[in-house]
Amino acid sequence: MTAPTAVQLAEWRDTGHPYKLIAAAIAVWADRQERGTVLPDDDVFGRDLDVVVSPATYQRAKRFLVTQGVLSTSDGPYQVALGRLPPSPREQKVPS
Repeated sequence: MTAPTAVQLAEWRDTGHPYKLIAAAIAVWADRQERGTVLPDDDVFGRDLDVVVSPATYQRAKRFLVTQGVLSTSDGPYQVALGRLPPSPREQKVPS
């Protein structure tokens, strides 16, 4: 799967469904993260959007993003499935 397109994100935001609004915010955040990064606390995304959302709405948004391939739960907590790959050990070496 690929990351959601700008059109998809706009469609999610325009639905008026709070879980899709949160899902769009999480998807944008996830696109800038390394694959496997665990999601921060739910209220981070609500603060960014200046909205208060119930825990059930966050859970629905996360489950929706799993179906879209943006998040995974294979190792326990919700984590980024489509983010950038972490640097290889060769790329992490600092020249001396």
